[in-house]
Amino acid sequence: MPHPVIALVLSMTSTLGAAPAPELSVRYERPDSSRAEQARQVLKDSGALRTGIRLPEPVKVVARDCDSPTATWDHERREITLCYSLVDKVRGTIKGISQTEETSPGAAQARLDGALSVLFHHQLGHALTTLNGMQDSDAQADQFAALTLAADRPRRAAAAAEARHLLAGHAGIDHLSGLEESATFACLLYGSDPAGHARIAKGGWVPAERAPSCAAEYSRVKSTIGDKVVKVGT
Repeated sequence: MPHPVIALVLSMTSTLGAAPAPELSVRYERPDSSRAEQARQVLKDSGALRTGIRLPEPVKVVARDCDSPTATWDHERREITLCYSLVDKVRGTIKGISQTEETSPGAAQARLDGALSVLFHHQLGHALTTLNGMQDSDAQADQFAALTLAADRPRRAAAAAEARHLLAGHAGIDHLSGLEESATFACLLYGSDPAGHARIAKGGWVPAERAPSCAAEYSRVKSTIGDKVVKVGT
């Protein structure tokens, strides 16, 4: 049964990107180094923090320098933090993989944008979980992230699944590492629209034997935490 207190509303202005929700404010703090400045620009240019998700309460998103490469949600402060050092680590790893595979610049950029979108939506998942009085966990945040990304940024779903698949085996990349987690995330994204997101299955980012059941898996998750809750308008 759907959780009784969830009040998640999605409102998209276009399929390419959404205007910020009134409940969400985004701030990019001044970087302390040229490398952090580059990461700040990468994050801004990616559009990963643009969303039309409407939250139960106001939430702040802050990109800043940190002591370690992380992304976090602070329920008491109602604040999502994305560290420039994490953005830099993701950028460097994606760049290295893409150069090894001789990927085109456009495809490499799509991978990076997809990875940064996953980072943001995962933290947004933590926010939605705790703001709606649910038990918080990375698995729960991932489920919300798949639902919100699929509804809010459907054109970025395949790139997000690919990027997470590529990063799954790289330890220490906050919320993007983990082979099993990557496969589940890809399955939910694919299951949200198997025809529209066919590239996820063709790319092997969800195991072939699991792909046929992904639509049902997505439906189960949606009915549990998001049925009649995820709405898309203009």
